[in-house]
Formats: sequence, structure tokens, C-alpha cells
Amino acid sequence: MEALPVLINSEVKIQEIFPLVDEKEANYIREAQGLFAAEFYSYSLLAVWNAAINNLKRKVEAYGIDLWISVVQGEQGRKKYDATGETIAERWSNVDDLVLISGATKLRLLNPKAGKSLEMINWMRNHASPAHDSDNRVEKEDAIGLILLLQKNLFDQPIPNPGHSVASIFDPVKNKNLSEDELRILEDQIKSYKNQDIRNVFGFFLDLIARGEEPAKTNTFKLFPFVWEKATDDVKKTLGIKYHTYVIDPNSDTSNDKGAKTRFFELLVNLNAVRYIPDGTRARIFRRAAEKLALAKNTSYGWKSEEAASRNLIQLGTCIPSVAFEEVYQEILSVWFGNYWGRSDSHTILKPFIDSLNTDQIRNLIKLFRTNERIIEELSSRRPKENAIIFLEAFSDRLTIEAHKQELLDIIQFVKKL
Repeated sequence: MEALPVLINSEVKIQEIFPLVDEKEANYIREAQGLFAAEFYSYSLLAVWNAAINNLKRKVEAYGIDLWISVVQGEQGRKKYDATGETIAERWSNVDDLVLISGATKLRLLNPKAGKSLEMINWMRNHASPAHDSDNRVEKEDAIGLILLLQKNLFDQPIPNPGHSVASIFDPVKNKNLSEDELRILEDQIKSYKNQDIRNVFGFFLDLIARGEEPAKTNTFKLFPFVWEKATDDVKKTLGIKYHTYVIDPNSDTSNDKGAKTRFFELLVNLNAVRYIPDGTRARIFRRAAEKLALAKNTSYGWKSEEAASRNLIQLGTCIPSVAFEEVYQEILSVWFGNYWGRSDSHTILKPFIDSLNTDQIRNLIKLFRTNERIIEELSSRRPKENAIIFLEAFSDRLTIEAHKQELLDIIQFVKKL
């Protein structure tokens, strides 16, 4: 049977056509039926809207409120869900309908066709209802078309099974100390998820880490690498942006201990994901690490300190933003060349920074031997100069263009004359 008889035939039983709606939604559709029969088509659509909104609220609650809250955090409008409310109306009284719709769409609880239909009804509520003088009044065909779309793409879609929803599966993450066997079960569950479910779990886990409450924080840190492995690059970037937000706006940290920024940074380091932090904030991180390396280099008998500072720097990865390239590499080269008495093992620790350079970066680096005072100053003694020459000569095999090789030879000659 089609949706059309529901609108034009008052004898049709609503729940024979819409077997998955509840009594409240059936009453709204019955109201739409009567209004349609009286040719109040715009009012008929308003009743259908009310039925659809109630249906969405039920689906979100079945799927998991925590996940919905997670995906609507950045939305404009009211979004304060009251878990203590006894009825759906009470629980959702401080949530805007458009925020509900946006969150349900992101969670894939709302088919895109149904979402567009609701957007159209909302537009009609604001521009084509009897309350607004308009040349675009709601016509009979408008109401029929939209109710047909909503029947197939919303009302006919089952309520998520609470026992199999993403939220219910991960509810133990929030509430109990998970054993190794329990963690392995959840790891396998994560591995079975498709992209949208991974996106939802990703956001859910970030919220748990931001709050920093136990046992959720510890469980999430153990499980997050498996979510990370399946996430797309666009999703991964949200982790770096979250950290960036806490750096720029410390007041955005609403956790009880105000430690969200530190937790996110620890997670980024553990995942070797510092490269996903926006350039400006990442440059600040690398500059601070380079400053620690410089301080260690200038400490008497500080080779152990150099090595510790070098391990701190390499822990960030080799993704140095171009704006901080010279400031960081001047300190790397400074400890690499050592001093009059010798050098620490920092050059072996920092080797990935050199191995990761592409041709353009190699050329920029060797130019520093002419222009950077910090590097030139370090080459005043024989031993650092010898180490520098060996360092430069190693680039010969990594350059292909003869003009680039000549640049390198010129720099080597310049260093020998210092």
C-alpha cells in the first residue's frame, strides 16, 4: 500500500500503512490526514513534521545519546538533552529540531532523502505557511510527495536495536575496567566497522578523553589505536584540530581537571600523529622542543641532557612545519656536529630528521651553512667542522641534478675555509 491513501482516505488504519510508528506518531499522521482532507495542506505537513521529529528522537535514544551529543557539539542552537526527563518531550525540551536533525543525519539514522524532505518542510513552515504571505503556497501535490518520501526513507526504517548499537557496545568503555579479553572483543568489533561507524566511535572516544574520567580514559587510550588505524585522513585531522583548539582557547576545556590539552597531546604522540596538528600550533611545539635541545647543548657536561632532549624531539616525528624549519634544524645540526671535545649520541637519535628530507629541503638545509650564524659559530673548532664536512658529503648520493650537486660542493668548500 502507498502513503497516498493515508492522506485521502480517513478510513485507512494508520498503523497498517506505518507499522513502525508509535501511538504518538500515529496520532500526528491521523491529524495530518484530517487536515489534508480539509485541504489545509500546509497544516497537514506540520503534523507530519511533528511525527517525523518524534520518530527521530526515538531513534537517537535507541542508538545512543552519547554519540548524538558528540556529533552535535559544534552545531549552533540549543542542544542540551535532559537524561532525567520522564517523557520524550521533557528530555528533548532544550534541543532545537534542526540540531536533532543534523545529529541524526551525521549518525546515519536519517536517510539523506528524508533529511532533504524535512529541510523542505521546514522551509515551507517558514516561508509558505498561512502565517506568511507568499506566492509559493503548499499545494496538494507538495504534501503527497513529501509524505511519500518520508514514509519510505524515515517511517519505514526500523528503530536501531539498542543491543547492537555502537553506543551500547561501547558503554562498558565508560563504566568498567576492561580485562584483556574484553578489550580484544572490542578491538574486533572496531575492526568490523565501516567508515561512518568509525567516524562516530572516533568522536565518541575523543569526548571520553576530553573528559578524562576513569575508567573511560584508560580504556579509550588502549582502544584508540584500532579506531585510528581504520579512520580516514579527514577524520584523523579532527584530533589535531581538537588539540589546536585547546591551545588557542584554554577555556574550551570543560573537564574537571582542565587536563584535556595534555591528554590529547599524549594521544597524538602515542599515535605518531603530531603531523595532524595545524601548522601554527605544530611550529610552536617544535620550537619549544628545539629550545630544550639548545639548552642541553649549552650545558656543561650535558651530553646525557642532549640525548634526552633529542629523544624528546624525535618523539614528535619529523613533520616540522616550513615556518619553523630553520629554527629547529639549526639546533639539530648544532648537536650533530658536537664540540671541541667530541659529541653525544644525539646524532644517531636525530638521524630520521635527516633521512626524511626531500631534495628541496636538503638544498634549504645546506644553504644554512652560509647564512645561519648559530651553525657557523659551531664550526669554529676542528672536530665539529670535520663532522660537518662528513655530514654534507653524505648528501652527494641523494642529489640528482648536477646544478644541485655543484651547490653542495660550493658549500663544502665554504665550510672548509671557515
